[in-house]
Amino acid sequence: MTLLAFDRSRLDSLRVAIGAAIDDLARIRCDDPQAADTMRAIRRAGHTLTETCLPRVHDILRSEAMTSCRSSDIDTREVLRSAYSTMHDRGWEMTTDPLPLVPPSPHVRTFDEVLVDVRSGVLVPMTAPLDANGRAGAHYTSLTFAAANPVLLASKDETSNLLKFVDFISDALPVGWREQETVAIYYLASARITSAVHVLTAYDRHDGPETLQGLTTEAVVSGYMIIHTDDTVGEVSVGIGPGEQDPTQSIVIAAQSSSTYSGMFFPDTTPDFQDRGDQPRFESPNLWTFTKSSAPMVDRWGTWEL
Repeated sequence: MTLLAFDRSRLDSLRVAIGAAIDDLARIRCDDPQAADTMRAIRRAGHTLTETCLPRVHDILRSEAMTSCRSSDIDTREVLRSAYSTMHDRGWEMTTDPLPLVPPSPHVRTFDEVLVDVRSGVLVPMTAPLDANGRAGAHYTSLTFAAANPVLLASKDETSNLLKFVDFISDALPVGWREQETVAIYYLASARITSAVHVLTAYDRHDGPETLQGLTTEAVVSGYMIIHTDDTVGEVSVGIGPGEQDPTQSIVIAAQSSSTYSGMFFPDTTPDFQDRGDQPRFESPNLWTFTKSSAPMVDRWGTWEL
């Protein structure tokens, strides 16, 4: 594309529609573990609209360069003049496209290729976060990962046959237990990795520990994230139906679910952590936070292991 043209009133309508879509996405809530991937996709879509689409629309509407036309010396003058005449007659504005051509995407491994390269040592995990090892007052670190457009290479069910059997017989028991283990691999392009330092003290597991200000660093690097998720549901059921009840015909009267995850990140290059700074900016949403402790410090955090 060499020319940009737009109808200002229609573009302003687009700005209003994007804002309404962002508000609608922000109001969507669901605590069901089965909807975790869907909720992450919704949050990514909202941040894409907020960080990429809406600022671009604002830039075009505020740009003074779009109110004039630049002449061209290339051999296709008649074509450009014809295009300009058409857009000018419609009341559109135009200018040259300021964005460069998008470079070709790097080769991204498949799910199986990632596993093979991890086992062979071709892909090396980044340095694990520091563990306090249960010592009160000791420092420990957390690693938080964010990416604008994480690509899910594949997701595979790793539930053992024993757990599948327990899930099956739970249909006929008043108290049931269902557990599913899943391994997923994502490719993160230009992921933001934030390393925060904490002190092991008492804190609320929902709000998280206090972070030592001034010691937070971050790096931007691409690579592969391997996530192992364990979703469990405990159920209490009662039989339904008259007379001889079919033990599989029941209704759940109480249920308790939980979801935990662990994982590691395998960068394409060694991350170079720098001071985070305090300048305001748009950021992609945080997707995962890891600590080295076998019991993550916060309910929504994961453990750095595979």
